[in-house]
Amino acid sequence: MIVQGVATSCFVALHPQVKGVSGEYFADCNIVKPSNQAKDVDLASKLWDFSLSMTNLK
Repeated sequence: MIVQGVATSCFVALHPQVKGVSGEYFADCNIVKPSNQAKDVDLASKLWDFSLSMTNLK
């Protein structure tokens, strides 16, 4: 079995069907609603702070 790990990324980057589409979340070459975790502002802030600490950036 061949895994198509970049299929959605290639679709979004190259397919004329999504030309001009912005700010959407894609999965399996379709627009989908992001999970509750993806919309969690507090969790995003914690992830940002953790990422800064792991990369020694501020």
